Amino acid sequence: MVLTLDGRLPEDVGRAALTAADLWLAQEIVARELRVDPAATGSDLLILDRTGRMLFLWEASRAPVGSHIVGSLVTDAETRTDLHRRYLESEAAEEAGRTELHTYMTGRPSERNREDLERIGHVLLHMAPVQVYVGHQLFSNLGSSGNLPGKSIAPTAPENVLARLAAVPAEEWSKEEAAFVALATVLLSSGTQARLEEANGTHLTSAGVAALLTGHIRGYGAEPPDIEGASTVAGLEALARRCAAERQARLGDGTVFYRVIHGVNLNKTEHLLRPAVGYTDVPLPLRALLEREAGIGAVTTTIEETASAFEVLSDALHAAPAPERFSSAYEALLTRFMTTLAEATASDVAMGRGPRSFAPLEPGSTGEDDPLALRSNAFFCCVAPSAAFAESFGEDRAALVKTLSAYSARMRFNTWHYLPHALGIHDRVPGRDDWFFAPTMPDLTHHSDQHHTGHVAFDVRHAIRVPLGIDHAGRHLPGLYDLRLMRSAGERYTTDDLRAAVASGRVLAVLHQAMGRHRATVRDFGNDWFRAFHG
Repeated sequence: MVLTLDGRLPEDVGRAALTAADLWLAQEIVARELRVDPAATGSDLLILDRTGRMLFLWEASRAPVGSHIVGSLVTDAETRTDLHRRYLESEAAEEAGRTELHTYMTGRPSERNREDLERIGHVLLHMAPVQVYVGHQLFSNLGSSGNLPGKSIAPTAPENVLARLAAVPAEEWSKEEAAFVALATVLLSSGTQARLEEANGTHLTSAGVAALLTGHIRGYGAEPPDIEGASTVAGLEALARRCAAERQARLGDGTVFYRVIHGVNLNKTEHLLRPAVGYTDVPLPLRALLEREAGIGAVTTTIEETASAFEVLSDALHAAPAPERFSSAYEALLTRFMTTLAEATASDVAMGRGPRSFAPLEPGSTGEDDPLALRSNAFFCCVAPSAAFAESFGEDRAALVKTLSAYSARMRFNTWHYLPHALGIHDRVPGRDDWFFAPTMPDLTHHSDQHHTGHVAFDVRHAIRVPLGIDHAGRHLPGLYDLRLMRSAGERYTTDDLRAAVASGRVLAVLHQAMGRHRATVRDFGNDWFRAFHG
């Protein structure tokens, strides 16, 4: 229960946070059937620190402020002495691994070290929070305990450990700092910057990174390179190169990658969605809607087959008069799409975001259409509640409107945040510093109400996100749109739910692509619209 945080994490993810010594001791406690007394406060303590990591302290006085005390080990003096000795031996072996990485970093040209520090810092500034351990040191850009650049800590802030490391020779780095830089660089070289988020909530070691990359390479259907006889770093770099190449090959053959996100410790693990997603994975009620609206037959097998039907539909939507309470037939269809999907997937809410106007998407747009000058109100998010979710507010329609408007506002901000990278202008000078890498992988999230501020405020416990891109003006624009499902309570989403969401999202992308031919403008889904529609 301690490792899983009362069932909120898989046990293997909880184990990955432990040092080798703590993992060994946990296994010994189980194997020897030893007891931890929660009422005892002896000289040693088993604790959970404020990040949820389990630690064993042989000196209780070392317990960090804010720790949760699990208890003291109940055993005889001889057993305790033997456990302590072997614990220290395990710690020393792991320290030797960090010493090797420190020696490697001190032997490199300082310019290469600075380049790696700059790369890590750049990635951290433009992605979701990172929180990893090396030995007993936390490296994070999340909240008050942060020491890496990100939302809470500016690159020039004195707390930024990367800036401090860049200013001194590697000989002055701690072993933990050298190991973090070396291993983070390997992870970033393995195919995607999101790989660093896979280390969230885990303890970084050379062996752990090697195991992660080896597992991915085999998951991609390949064999890892022979690294016998190579130095630790050379072996890791070889694994990273093979991992990156094989991942790119799987992307080329249409494989869908997705991540399972554990909100408790932000761990984000990559998986492959197999077999291929097809039109039959779209929930039946949504297929029925699309058959009525677009004439897409039940025998349709691939999502690509729907393109011609959506082109015809887009012509009809563009020419049709606006239905009551909507600014266009397109916006009315988006609402029916989301409402149907929310019901079909037992979600509280289904939603989809995107740009209100195509003018800022044109290459070289300037003035009021300059994409870097836009505010979040230049984007929309269609949010549709299920009937059960809407009814849960009873007569308090104002609370329902406030909740839906809040979801929509947050998603509008997300589109704004991703836009520079989606358009490929994030390096433009003068530019905009506040942007994130546009997402490309679907996410399946559990217990996301543990850290994410917006999710905590509005009880978004379980969620699915499917990023969507379109082709426009000769460019592919990744993550410009998306589809999301959320539940505030109840059962987690499954991979079957994810398949349904990915299939539905791909259909939605075909619709957006078809409407792009008409440069369709979206005017609805602002606060006033939600008040008029749901109030």
